[in-house]
Amino acid sequence: MRSVGKTLLVLCGLVAAGMLPSLVSADVRSHALYARGLIPFNNGQWDQAYRLFDAAVGADRSDPEPLYYRGLTQARRGALAAGISDLEQALKLSPSLPHAGLDLGIAYFDAGQYPAAKVWLQRAYEQGDDRFTAAFFLGLTLYRLGEDASALTYLNQANADPDLRPAAHYYAGLAQLHQGNEVAARSELAETAREQPLSEIGKLAQRYAGGGDIRQPPVPLPTARRKPWSLSASLGFQYDTNVVLAPSDSGLKTAQGITGEDDGRFVIGAGGAYTLLDTDYGTVRGAYDFSQSVHFRWTEFDLQGHRLRLDAASKPGVVSYGLSGVYDFYALDYQSFFQELLGTPWVSVAEGDSAATQLYYTARGRDFLRKPFDPARDAIDHAVGVRQYLDLGSPERVLSVGYQFDAEATLAHAPDDQQVSCTSTSQTGGCGARDFDYKAHQLDIGINFPIFSLAQGQAGYLFRLEDYQFLNSRANFQFRRHDQEHQFVVDARREITTHVSATLGFIGILNNSNIPAFDYDRFIISAGVLVTL
Repeated sequence: MRSVGKTLLVLCGLVAAGMLPSLVSADVRSHALYARGLIPFNNGQWDQAYRLFDAAVGADRSDPEPLYYRGLTQARRGALAAGISDLEQALKLSPSLPHAGLDLGIAYFDAGQYPAAKVWLQRAYEQGDDRFTAAFFLGLTLYRLGEDASALTYLNQANADPDLRPAAHYYAGLAQLHQGNEVAARSELAETAREQPLSEIGKLAQRYAGGGDIRQPPVPLPTARRKPWSLSASLGFQYDTNVVLAPSDSGLKTAQGITGEDDGRFVIGAGGAYTLLDTDYGTVRGAYDFSQSVHFRWTEFDLQGHRLRLDAASKPGVVSYGLSGVYDFYALDYQSFFQELLGTPWVSVAEGDSAATQLYYTARGRDFLRKPFDPARDAIDHAVGVRQYLDLGSPERVLSVGYQFDAEATLAHAPDDQQVSCTSTSQTGGCGARDFDYKAHQLDIGINFPIFSLAQGQAGYLFRLEDYQFLNSRANFQFRRHDQEHQFVVDARREITTHVSATLGFIGILNNSNIPAFDYDRFIISAGVLVTL
């Protein structure tokens, strides 16, 4: 008996010794195959990943992680039923497995099983598993179930994630349309079109939005929920055929500042904006922009600009309104040059889904800080204008036509020995410091349009007639000055990545004056890179 017992003991020991390596090798093999499968999975090689995860599951069916990843891979391959089965089994083995509930909910959503998707996505949202993604898919599921009000609650939360924001705006817009809130819907869809104009979802948003963003005039602020701040930086090269002593958008025409010479320059820009107030009634946003030009030859014409801007706008609607204030300060050759302050109240009226009319008034005060313009060009300008916008089929195709009348009155007075009565425009003595009083009529037309699928383009033409009110001392008091100005603008912007765009532009200015000193042509070609955050 002792020998039999000894023999049985030895046999049991041998069996045990044989079983233990078998159990250990199954666990080790499963983990090794699972780890190898993660590489093709992360590279999107679904078939190769599936074979490795399937082998890992076969080696050890009690391990939830290979089951979880096999389920994800099956879903990626389109085998949703098999994927759902694996994900459910993984959750049974490990109910707290991170992200498994969220992925199961997404799989049910992809399979069109929305009630089941709602249960799992709600659970994932409450547990905090990738909360914004869970909020997005839960909102999307509720939208599919026709629960639009609840869907909007979660889609608005998903806006906090920059990667989800365009799609969240898109589906929020569709949910608003279901509820009959057309204005709010078009605002949401216009945000998607603005953020990703060249993407598929951006094009779909443009199709649904129709005339959506045409309801907003140029100066209102974006009204959809998004991060309160934005930053930008730019670097560009410009070739200018006629370097002029003024910003290209200032409207300042100076005989003393027209070089008649060409030059190249680099232009550096940076800026930022912050939403100071965002309520159900409107938005207030502040911004600052900096610019600096650096010429190759005409370095004394290097111009530095600082702009502070404050915009207040109502929420978009049939009638929108707002107020824009701008303070500009410029330094020439790094010394103070001039400053100006502008205020623009405006109102915009929507006309159906494809048109809007904007009315505005602008008061501008300009103060020159250096001779020869100080004080001869210090002035107050008053302008009133109307602009019509017309949607041409999508938010990226918009036509605008505008008219403006303005009058500028100089503030300076000539010295006593040069002062001449200016009560009539027919006198022969001139008016000294009032050479630059004028009234002007301005017509402009512009269009935004996509350049195939390559870029977003813009083209415009402006005609301006300036009628100076008094005989000009620079023409020996013989006649009043009349200018006819033609401006042509064409530019294109291509989005390279979400935050980086390439820009290309052309500006042509033809100023025809009956006084030769003010007669000139100017053409600017520019190319640059814009970075936005």
